[in-house]
Amino acid sequence: MIHGSRLRRALVPVLLTALLAACATDASREAFRHTETGLEAAREQAVIHCAAPGDCAQAWSHARAFVQLHSPTRIERVTDETIETRMPHEFGVAYFWAVRETAADGATTVRLKGMCRGMYSSFDNGPGWLYRSCAAQLRDTQLEFAHEVGGAQ
Repeated sequence: MIHGSRLRRALVPVLLTALLAACATDASREAFRHTETGLEAAREQAVIHCAAPGDCAQAWSHARAFVQLHSPTRIERVTDETIETRMPHEFGVAYFWAVRETAADGATTVRLKGMCRGMYSSFDNGPGWLYRSCAAQLRDTQLEFAHEVGGAQ
């Protein structure tokens, strides 16, 4: 039987481990929120606005070339509203597609979208095991889209 002082000595490492795990989890959640905020900012920059039909057609053409160059899978389908690729079989590889929306006033937006298998947990939509790598790929490519395709306007 373990007596008082021996019991306390036995419990101290267990309690310290639990506290450290809680701190690590809190830090991990905060890092996830920070990265998600950065990804959202990159997504917002990966939007091209146009009004003139010729400018919009050119932006859509540039978006198609960009998606084709940056997705690991070929373009599967192109319509006036979407440029779609297939999800790659590999985990940790970002793939991209584009969408075009025209408002009632004629203003058009072209958006680059992206995803990566293994980026999010299927249990709680938190970070998956490849989150960091995927987030970096998405952020960098979305910023490149904003610079290359958005700058072409």
